[in-house]
Amino acid sequence: MVASPSGSVKATIAASEIAGSCYNRAGMKKISWILAIVFGLAFLGATMMNVVLVGKARAALAGAYLGPRRVGEGPPGDRAPSRVSTEAARFQLFVVIPDTDDSFFSGLLEGISEAAPAAGAAIQVFRYPGTDEGEADRYFEIALRAKIDGLIMYAPRGRRGPSSIAARTAAAERNGVVFIPVGTDAPSGEKGPFIGSGSLLQGIAGGKLIGRFLGSGARVGIIISTSEIESGTDDPLYRGVRMSLSGFPGAEIVAVAETQAGILSGQAVAESMLRSHPSINAVLCSNARDTVGAAQVLVDWGDVGKVLIIGADETPDIQRYIDKGVIAASVVRDSKWIGEEAVRVFSRLKAGEKAPATVETSFLVIKTKEGQL
Repeated sequence: MVASPSGSVKATIAASEIAGSCYNRAGMKKISWILAIVFGLAFLGATMMNVVLVGKARAALAGAYLGPRRVGEGPPGDRAPSRVSTEAARFQLFVVIPDTDDSFFSGLLEGISEAAPAAGAAIQVFRYPGTDEGEADRYFEIALRAKIDGLIMYAPRGRRGPSSIAARTAAAERNGVVFIPVGTDAPSGEKGPFIGSGSLLQGIAGGKLIGRFLGSGARVGIIISTSEIESGTDDPLYRGVRMSLSGFPGAEIVAVAETQAGILSGQAVAESMLRSHPSINAVLCSNARDTVGAAQVLVDWGDVGKVLIIGADETPDIQRYIDKGVIAASVVRDSKWIGEEAVRVFSRLKAGEKAPATVETSFLVIKTKEGQL
């Protein structure tokens, strides 16, 4: 038979267990403190590393501006960033625009590059395929991560959600970046800075030209670019033409057609519209691509001079068609002024001034075979 432990033995075991428990708790507490210190140091190190990386990114971006390449240089379709160097530049300014030969954007860049030195800004231009808004979003995010001073970005109509002007403005403010959206028509229902030249003014100018050429006998077809507006008759370009033609009793808008993305879409739409409405004697286009497309239809049909074409913007092709009498005139947005004003607004915002509302150029240049009207 095994004897039971005595009372003294039991007491010794209990005391040993209590001591071990206390030792374990003390040890765990010590380990917890050590781990807290380790993780704290790791977090501090990561934070400092992030600051260093951001600084290096900004320095690298600044260095990129000092290269010899200037805005507009490089082969067509080359989307490598273009740079403009300015001596002792205080600010870094991104410009994000579609990769296109549209004269609107060449004028925009000209205005930005000329105004940048006075603002103490070095600019870098990023181009993306016109149909790839995802790449535009990526450039926007790059600008925010790099904590760039300012971002001038083309803002097409109809963008909603994270790509809307309001959402991008808020995101830029959170990251300390001055965001200046530019374009043609200010998105409806959105607040914040926007600099452009609206289609309403374009329509008014184009309608006046049609009235001057054809008077009350004008039968007009309008080609508009893809829009978020459900009805073409609600488009600001249409409304502008209608306002101008109201001064010529009897003149009327016969048809409104909408184009889609694609090089030949303007030509196809113009051909379909003219076949469906043979009474049309004037066509007004909203952009350079559709202007060239409509002109080509008249050339192919041998109908040059039978239909008046009022185009938009200026390209070498449009100028050639104007010189040959295929296009009667072209309404050119003053995108150079838009670029200059975008830089001026950037400077005012960096100085702490209040953000302006929509700023719209109030004049357009009209080009004809004879010169400018």
